[in-house]
Amino acid sequence: MKTLISSLLILHVATGSIALLVGLIPMIAKKGGRLHNRAGLVYVYCMITVAITALLLCGLQPFKMMRLFLTGIAVFSFYLSMTGWRATKQKKAGLSSFDKGLTWATLVVSLAMIGFGGYLLLTRGASFFPILFSFFGTLTLVFAGRDIQFMTKPVEKMHWFFQHFTRMGGSYIATFTAALVTNLPRLLPSSAPEWMYTAGWIVPSLVGGMLIGRTVAYYKKKFNAPKVTVVA
Repeated sequence: MKTLISSLLILHVATGSIALLVGLIPMIAKKGGRLHNRAGLVYVYCMITVAITALLLCGLQPFKMMRLFLTGIAVFSFYLSMTGWRATKQKKAGLSSFDKGLTWATLVVSLAMIGFGGYLLLTRGASFFPILFSFFGTLTLVFAGRDIQFMTKPVEKMHWFFQHFTRMGGSYIATFTAALVTNLPRLLPSSAPEWMYTAGWIVPSLVGGMLIGRTVAYYKKKFNAPKVTVVA
């Protein structure tokens, strides 16, 4: 069992590290180019592996609150990367049964995270884990809830484009956050207040979300700009 856990941990860390490095390539490479597409696919495969190994490690090892929470973040990041990747397949074919099932399953996970955060809030007060479970559970609920709405109403022509880069970007932020906070105990002094650890979880999402929002606004303005016809 120890050998299995060690192997899973090595695979988890290795694929997570590869994802952080490879995930930068699509951000700077030509959109839709071969390098962009192949690097993005490698990133998605890494996130699938990260999520599976996280679930196995959580189930095979003794219960720890941080381990459970990191597993939730791994699932959240996997959902974002998968829906971001699947968006490029949906621009013609639309949503599949797999897409819908994945969304409903993630909705259940988000409600479980929020419920567990509320339980911790009642039993432990407003401390580190209740805040984080509630925050990321709500964040996951927002994404899954929006996807459920998209199942039942028409979407804009370029919906797949915005879905693709916002979800892939969100997945990268979640992965970066998990790596950051895992190493925060090594980076911060032992006397550091608890709010600094909480900020390590939340600030990347806030900053990254603002950058993604600015990118969305840029492309919406670009796509909606009137075309100028040059008369010779």
